[in-house]
Amino acid sequence: MPHRYIPMLKTKAGEIVALEQLSSGAKDRVLPLLHVGESLSPSFAKNMATAWGSRLIVVDGSFNFNHTGSANAALGLVQGLRNNGTPVMPSVSYADAAQYVQAASMVRDDHGLVVKASLPQIGSVVGWVVANGWSPSEVDLVIDAKHIGSVDVPTYSGYVQSILFQNAQALQQFRSVTLAAGSAPKDHGGLNYGPNHVPRDDWALWSSVRPLSPVRLDYGDYCTGHPDLTEPPGPAMASATVSARYTIDNHWLIIKGRSTGGQYGQPMAVQYMSHAQAIQAHSGFGGVQSCWADTRIQAAASGAPKMASRQKWSEIAANRHISLVADRLP
Repeated sequence: MPHRYIPMLKTKAGEIVALEQLSSGAKDRVLPLLHVGESLSPSFAKNMATAWGSRLIVVDGSFNFNHTGSANAALGLVQGLRNNGTPVMPSVSYADAAQYVQAASMVRDDHGLVVKASLPQIGSVVGWVVANGWSPSEVDLVIDAKHIGSVDVPTYSGYVQSILFQNAQALQQFRSVTLAAGSAPKDHGGLNYGPNHVPRDDWALWSSVRPLSPVRLDYGDYCTGHPDLTEPPGPAMASATVSARYTIDNHWLIIKGRSTGGQYGQPMAVQYMSHAQAIQAHSGFGGVQSCWADTRIQAAASGAPKMASRQKWSEIAANRHISLVADRLP
């Protein structure tokens, strides 16, 4: 049975386009997990349902709950997706507030739910699941290692393996188990101008742990993003560099540009066209059948109009990443 991929995404317009433009083969390998951010567009549920159709999707509203003190945004998204024909599983974490856990539990249906837990929580997560009135057999467990960009992967892999073996009997009770992590940089401040190759340590970790795991492990990551869902302030975005992220085997190709203002500023359209040309010329470009993002990069490299926006390149980055992971999974 092929492994499943759980990309951990944000409730942004770019994610809708990235998922909608996946090939049908890629969609069959993917279970998107949507994290509700600080705010949610009223049209998000309808647009996402149109993009994803009747395939299953997961909604995690814990961050929004912590930000607003209410589960209304998450519950509204669940209901909105279902009203438009998209089945939904709620997602909760071991450390979530009891009020949010209760609210999410109330909207679970025959599809069950996703439970996220950190590695140290694995030993007690079965008891926590049962105490909440659920059966482990209706739960897809996501072991979320969060951001691991600064760890030594071989050493950390040994630690993860030991946790899995210590808790193998408990883990086998769940419907599925996914090992998820993130290693993409939160921003481009620590990178050099121009092309950078950043190791995909999350993929390296899973690839190292999976063959020896005592339980079947599916794969999850934070796509090309970071686990921190906090929105950057407006001034920070206004002065942000015009940069591009492109996923290749084992690395991200991240091209750091410049801001559009100031002494060394350059127009966004000029920079994105240059980034597209550099990506297209890279030896890692392509290699995935029916990848919409690659066609967009080729168009941008040739000077096609309407390609110079951060949202457009967010769509491209996410679609390429998800397409490649779905293609490379065993």
